[in-house]
Parts: sequence; C-alpha cells; structure tokens
Amino acid sequence: MTTEDLIKAAAARCDRIIAGFDDLRPILTPVLPIIGDDPSQLPLIERIASIALLKRYEQLQDMLGRLFRAYLTWELEDVRAMTRRDQANQLEKLGIVEDADDWIGAAELRNRLVHEYPIDEAEQVDRVNDTWAASSGLIQAYVTLRARLAEQGLIP
Repeated sequence: MTTEDLIKAAAARCDRIIAGFDDLRPILTPVLPIIGDDPSQLPLIERIASIALLKRYEQLQDMLGRLFRAYLTWELEDVRAMTRRDQANQLEKLGIVEDADDWIGAAELRNRLVHEYPIDEAEQVDRVNDTWAASSGLIQAYVTLRARLAEQGLIP
C-alpha cells in the first residue's frame, strides 16, 4: 500500500468514525457532562451511547495518529525516529493542531480508555466526561487535516 493509498483509507475511516460521533451527539448532549458520580443514573440508551462515545474516541484518536504519520511521511518527514512529542510539535508547526500539548493529551486519554478498567463509579464518570470534553478538539484536528489533504489532492 502506498502512502497515498494509506492516507485515502485512513481518511475514509475517520469520516465514518466522525459520522458515528454525529449519531451520538443528539442522544448525549442533553445528559453530558454527567453530574454526580453514578453513571447508572443515565437512562439505558444514554448509558449505551456513552460507551459508544468512548469507543469512537479511541478509534478516532488511533486512526488520526496513523493518518498524521502517513501525512508527515508524504511531506517527506522521517517519522520512524519521531517520538509522540516530536510528531505533536510538527503537527502544531503545520497548523493541524493548535497546541502540541492538546495532541499529547488526546493520546494519553485514549491510552487511559484502552488500558485502564475503572471499578469506581466516579472514575467511570470522569472517563465519560473527559472524553466528551476532548472529542471536539480531536474532531477539529481531523477537519483541519482533511481540508489540507483535499487541497493537496490526496483525498476528494
């Protein structure tokens, strides 16, 4: 698979993930952020949607990271030796993310979602609320990159 093919495939996947966020927004906007420390206070549909929100965030941050690396490769950057911080700084320099620390925070939140399994109800609420708050920044980073990719003829 060429870098251009990878960019097209990753962008198409990001588009589908964001469509999933769009499906969740009308369900979750009235109930998030959760007030209190008990996610079971939400009605069943909203609880299921909040779990879907976590999964969408995990998927988008991961796929966006792949897309960023492919784009940097296309820009002739050698990403093999780049740390996450190096990549974030380069993305900030290119204007794809407003602040490199925001990208680092997005990656750290994804890692928490993927690798930590909280038992405590308050911690579960924090995960949902943190993800809800961080989602718009992640989506905006993709929108910015997508526009750049389209300008350069890499995607339609």
